[in-house]
Amino acid sequence: MKMDLLLDGELARWFLDRIAREHVGTIFVVNDEMAQRARAYSTQVFLENANDVDAAVSPVALSVHYPRILKPRFIARYQKIYNIHPGYLPYGRGFYPVFWALWENTPAGATFHEINAGIDEGNIVAQIQVPWTETDTGGSLYARVRDAEKILLMDAWAKLTRGETLRAFAQQGSGTYHARREFLALKQNAAWKNFSAEQLVKLARCLTFPGYSGLEIELGAQKFQLRLESL
Repeated sequence: MKMDLLLDGELARWFLDRIAREHVGTIFVVNDEMAQRARAYSTQVFLENANDVDAAVSPVALSVHYPRILKPRFIARYQKIYNIHPGYLPYGRGFYPVFWALWENTPAGATFHEINAGIDEGNIVAQIQVPWTETDTGGSLYARVRDAEKILLMDAWAKLTRGETLRAFAQQGSGTYHARREFLALKQNAAWKNFSAEQLVKLARCLTFPGYSGLEIELGAQKFQLRLESL
């Protein structure tokens, strides 16, 4: 069976290197680098927003970190459309779920789920919870969540290409949701003068990824740099 793909980011590049071309239908991407990779796998590659493309589709589609919210009319074109998400749904809906898991002390993990009109609200096919401790940084937890995503993604892909029906179950509980603007507001415009020293260190830890230089905090005319040196 062929499937359409919606792709972006490092995980999508990793995924493309491990799948057979005969199972790939139309591919939707958002940048030239990914488009160049995708053309080796598909006769139809679109850089336009998938919601705006009127193209022949396969029965099933799979999104791997595609950064645009899919509209109901696009979703309705498929019998099923799936997504791999770096959060343990219903916790971590929306943007930057690894950061919010550490910051809010909520479950972290990865989820393979159906896409519906709600943001990360579709029925769950499979998920892996990834434990974390107070010694974790955003980067160390993200690496383990990414490993869990790879396991779920390749397992689901193998089943789908064999024509198996993926059973799914509704999400339980309200969980958590955060928009991109909430993350940016906390990172860039938080009332840091009201934070305790412990909260500032925790924020720096949650925001620490490979190559990240630390958390710059501006209080009045003074600037402070928090760095976690040993990761």
